Amino acid sequence: MSLGKVIPTDVYENGDLIKIEFHNADGEFVIEAVWDPQDPQDSEHREKFRKWSYKMLRQLDYEVAV
Repeated sequence: MSLGKVIPTDVYENGDLIKIEFHNADGEFVIEAVWDPQDPQDSEHREKFRKWSYKMLRQLDYEVAV
């Protein structure tokens, strides 16, 4: 049974992705995935991070809205 649907939001600081926040349909914060500052800030690594974070949320039994 799913814990519910979450909506991902990329959060940037000075042009760098720093985390993805996940909120429920009511706009309430649920959880966040934090970027490793050691990783390069390029589109390939950002895409891998998004896929990883969405997979993490699914493993926790959330449905990720994409």
